[in-house]
Amino acid sequence: MNRSALVLWLLLSCAVACSRKLESNTLGLQYEPPSGMALRTEEPGPPAVAHFEGGLELRSVQGTPPKVEAAPEEVLGAAGIAVPGRRLNATQGTLPAGPVARYEFQQGTSRTLVYFLPLGDRSVFVLYTAPERDYGPGSSRVERSLSTLKPTR
Repeated sequence: MNRSALVLWLLLSCAVACSRKLESNTLGLQYEPPSGMALRTEEPGPPAVAHFEGGLELRSVQGTPPKVEAAPEEVLGAAGIAVPGRRLNATQGTLPAGPVARYEFQQGTSRTLVYFLPLGDRSVFVLYTAPERDYGPGSSRVERSLSTLKPTR
């Protein structure tokens, strides 16, 4: 094997080995988290939950989801998620995966970003919690990564 072929093979091997992409049958999702937020654990549930470094969490909750227009307290309550503090805002939008609701909460010196994606027979939640000093840059990175979120079932 010549030197350039060896270097190319090493680079490709590293790219494949270093991939952050999550393909989870448990969650029924594909997702590439932001750099620095590697997958720590995955729990089959119910609900199925993936915990990442840096305060990021994905949940797949079985059952008929509330409407995307529902109040955040109703949406979170239906999924068994405690409201993470005082609501700062609630908006609706669309990701490549479908229509979503976006919420922000504050409790003490930490803030939480929640995305709610209703699917036919389940709901997907993306939750990101961080101290207020880290929240802005971290939440921006999480929001940019949401274009990679794809339901697989």
